Amino acid sequence: MTLDDITHPISKGRAVIARMETDDRGTRSPSVTVITVVRNARAQLERTLRSVAGQSHPHLEYIVVDGGSTDGTPDMIREYGQHVDYWVSEPDRGISDAFNKGIRASSNTYILLLNAGDTFLHDHALRNAAADLTWPIVAFEAVNAVDRGIGCAHYRPRSPRMLARLPHQATFVRRDIYTRYGGYSLDFSVRMDYEFFARVVSSLEPKLVHRPLVRFDETGISSSLKYKYQFEREGYLVEQRYFPGAPGRIGKRLLLPGFWLLSHLVTQERV
Repeated sequence: MTLDDITHPISKGRAVIARMETDDRGTRSPSVTVITVVRNARAQLERTLRSVAGQSHPHLEYIVVDGGSTDGTPDMIREYGQHVDYWVSEPDRGISDAFNKGIRASSNTYILLLNAGDTFLHDHALRNAAADLTWPIVAFEAVNAVDRGIGCAHYRPRSPRMLARLPHQATFVRRDIYTRYGGYSLDFSVRMDYEFFARVVSSLEPKLVHRPLVRFDETGISSSLKYKYQFEREGYLVEQRYFPGAPGRIGKRLLLPGFWLLSHLVTQERV
């Protein structure tokens, strides 16, 4: 499975050159593409646009992929147009499809997927992180509003299963890794990042940097009770495929009906 196989083609993208550029301090620094995908989340996106626009990293490309929003999100993107190198607004097949579109359109060496609502901790976050970009996959930490970290890879014993739980908002992936392993599977609507890293880490262990890079938005789809069943079900499918001997997998399967009921009740309450 290649990236081309699972990507809705919007363009062939630009030629990718592994660039190490020199910044104004004379330091060799890799180029970075930040990709934000969004649909009907204008307020959350504005926080992210403002955060990316304030970054001091000199070799930054910013791409926004909007899934055909109707809440004024495209207008918000236009307001920040001078800070966005490429954007598109059109219906897509979900988050995985949007991620893949952004990757296809990217041209820099490393790619970071920053969700709408997520923000860098400060204006020099990317510039400071650049010195650690010396490996195909480099994972920093992500924290919530009260600075609690996420991403089991940083806090649990090393194993492929734990390493696959990288916080994608804080993980740089060299673009050629997507070419080699493929992009995000359209079979997953919530846990596509878990599936991608599970596919990769068994043969390529990431570099872990124990330093927070971003503050993630806790109102996202993976934190929603409405999608709790889908979140747990897709997690089970990933572990069944890549980690069949993982402890607790059978117990999780037995709990799936309860997660379905919870998600169903939450959905009914909001109708």
